[in-house]
Amino acid sequence: MSFELLWIPEGFKTDLALVIAPYVESKFMVSLIKQMQPNRLCLLVDDGIRAEDLQRIRKDCGRGVKLEIRLARAAGLMHMKAFYFEFVREEAPKRRKRRLLFGSANATNSAFHGGRNAELIADVDLAIREDANVADYFSSILDTFNNDTSAVVEAREVCLSKQPKLYLPKFKSIVMGTMPSGFDTWLQRGMLAAQFRNAPQFATLTIHLKQALPQDLIAKIFANRSFTEKGGRNLVRYGYMNGTDEITMNEEECEKPRWKSRYAVWTHLGDWISSECYKAHSKSMKSKAANSRDTKIKDLIKYSSDQIWRREKIDALLEALNQVWGDLKTAGVPPSKYLESIQGNLNSEFYEKRFTQKLDQDLQLANDEDFKKRYVNGYEFPDVPRFRQDTAAWESFVRSWCESIAVEAVKNRTSSLVARQIRKAMEHEGLALIDLEYSDISKYLRNNWETEWRDEEITVGDWIARYYE
Repeated sequence: MSFELLWIPEGFKTDLALVIAPYVESKFMVSLIKQMQPNRLCLLVDDGIRAEDLQRIRKDCGRGVKLEIRLARAAGLMHMKAFYFEFVREEAPKRRKRRLLFGSANATNSAFHGGRNAELIADVDLAIREDANVADYFSSILDTFNNDTSAVVEAREVCLSKQPKLYLPKFKSIVMGTMPSGFDTWLQRGMLAAQFRNAPQFATLTIHLKQALPQDLIAKIFANRSFTEKGGRNLVRYGYMNGTDEITMNEEECEKPRWKSRYAVWTHLGDWISSECYKAHSKSMKSKAANSRDTKIKDLIKYSSDQIWRREKIDALLEALNQVWGDLKTAGVPPSKYLESIQGNLNSEFYEKRFTQKLDQDLQLANDEDFKKRYVNGYEFPDVPRFRQDTAAWESFVRSWCESIAVEAVKNRTSSLVARQIRKAMEHEGLALIDLEYSDISKYLRNNWETEWRDEEITVGDWIARYYE
């Protein structure tokens, strides 16, 4: 069902429009201005809105309307969705009308026109006298727009004098055990393959230098003794597990892992993988360093209680530091400018204490099954954030996904199984993926996801979703 709710009573003009919603889309605000032409437009939005989104709304709405914005703060989310209008008769007598829309719809085009989201919207004309208490509540909200300070809007319990007209949505009720369908739903159910960024810190002692290393001979002296300079130049790292220092590989893997190039689709939020694909292939979704990391954890657990082993590790660190100390002196550089000293020598007790603390911290992590899994695999797989109500952000995500498919389409032999599957689906319909822009790809997928192929007992969406097989 499609409906149009942004209209003006005949013979009236819009004096005021108050929009209250946790999620707001600039396209909707522009549409409201164009259709309602309010003399005053007030927007009350949850204070979690991004600053750049507010700037976009102000810019898109232009200067043709008086747009006022306030932020609503609650203990949780300001989740109310209400659209309050006041109309003034264009000719005498100057009567006023009030109208209220409320329900589940956010201030977005997708929610408001009945063609996409399944929303329940109630529409009621407010009686001037009988509904004065309702109008007073929204007037108290409007009063806050006239102040330069924060103000509390008190809760009220009111009854409407008229029965509202209800707009009840159309949607599909899914049998338990079957997954909801649709291209957007498929994307939303997916996972993001996020590299585990804390991996380089494990089994590695970070040493804070007293001043930053110059990028010359002094930095080389530290590097020659197994102290790797990373991040700020006043930090060096020392991998203490048998010299198996994988810092470079951990932080920036030289090549994209084969499973990523086959199963994932790049987006601006990270590499996307379908939930079904993750279930089928999660065991292979690991860093190239997974085997050596697994060995490192097992060895740490095995030997950490061995005092001889501990002493050997401490001595190896102190020997490396003393070698740096000597190399700096030979180069004519006072070692105490960079390393902790006592009575003109390396402060061995200081570094031994630091190492012992780090070893105990790492041992605690090694016995944590959750950390062990993320560290060994090198990746975490969080769900795609549930932000489809934020239409602009969701469309940006869909765009980046489809742009990646378009990029893969021009490759002669793409590794992307998703792109291959989409290409085959389109060829079945006489379309060429290589000729399509991202917008054409998203439109095709949304419009045809549940379409059954001719002579085949499968939908386009089912075919594409099986890409990992």
